[in-house]
Amino acid sequence: MISPKSSGVRPTSDKVRSAIFSKLYNKVVDSYVLDLFAGTGAFGIEALSRGAKFVTFVDINISTLLKNTSFIQNEKFEIIKSDVFKAFKKLRIKYDIIFIDPPYGKIDSKELLNAIKSHQLIAKKGVLIYEESIRTKFEIEERFILFDTKTYGDTKIYYLELTL
Repeated sequence: MISPKSSGVRPTSDKVRSAIFSKLYNKVVDSYVLDLFAGTGAFGIEALSRGAKFVTFVDINISTLLKNTSFIQNEKFEIIKSDVFKAFKKLRIKYDIIFIDPPYGKIDSKELLNAIKSHQLIAKKGVLIYEESIRTKFEIEERFILFDTKTYGDTKIYYLELTL
């Protein structure tokens, strides 16, 4: 997996990614995955290797993502080069798993969750995983339920579901 030298890119560590996939357990097989602020694409690529049916990667800078996905069959994924909020208008399916790893402290979590809900991007019984700094305020949009959190050093992982 190629990672850019830029200090602005902070790939999810192998330890954290492994813990997330352990928690997701059997939800990954045959799932549709949305990898927001995809960066290197590590989360979505691992989801594909664990049996996900399709992954949509979204990021404003896709150069590293293109290199890291060059060995994957094109029908298994799509890459959208866009601001995340603008990309929502282009998405037409509901996702079983949505992984969000924004630049720490730069995105309003409540606004982002509201946009996901209003664009109806999460499938019934879908799971949303949100990675953020432990120092960043995290607010939940009212239609989401926080069902677990885990802390790994400076990183906090929030697990959410949409209420019915």
